[in-house]
Amino acid sequence: MATIYGARLWTEPKNEADLHYDSFGKNSEVFAVNDIVGLSAGQLLVATAAIVGVVAKTVTMSSTNVTVAKVQPPYIPIENDQLWLMGTDSDLTGNGTDAGTYYMITGGTGAQQVKVSAGVSTTTLRTVEIVKVDPYDEGGTGAGSGLRKCLVHILKTPYTNIAAT
Repeated sequence: MATIYGARLWTEPKNEADLHYDSFGKNSEVFAVNDIVGLSAGQLLVATAAIVGVVAKTVTMSSTNVTVAKVQPPYIPIENDQLWLMGTDSDLTGNGTDAGTYYMITGGTGAQQVKVSAGVSTTTLRTVEIVKVDPYDEGGTGAGSGLRKCLVHILKTPYTNIAAT
């Protein structure tokens, strides 16, 4: 299979993903479907921390979006029980080693992945918890392989109530 970028909803506890349209996109920001997004000064932007959701539509904001166009990109808000399929920037070891560990996110628009190459995150920068490695049982190593695909919980901020592993 191909390399995975962004986050794809795997399971939703309510079996429905309610889209939110509650924040203006940051001026000149480019959103690709499945981009992980956060808020800064009340504006939606592609983010690797302070995550609020995952974009549901590809859209580019004008340079005056906040004051003139006022487009509010649709996104799926992060819920505690959701599972998301994501790709990683390096091979994971396997479920016995990686399940339950925390990592950061890396990459910009259309290219976000779990940042395995920097090692397990034990700080407030952790943004995902690995739940399962190689969910399709593909095996293999390298870009696009099973060891570069995983199911994660995307963590809502603040992270202060999460014990480091």
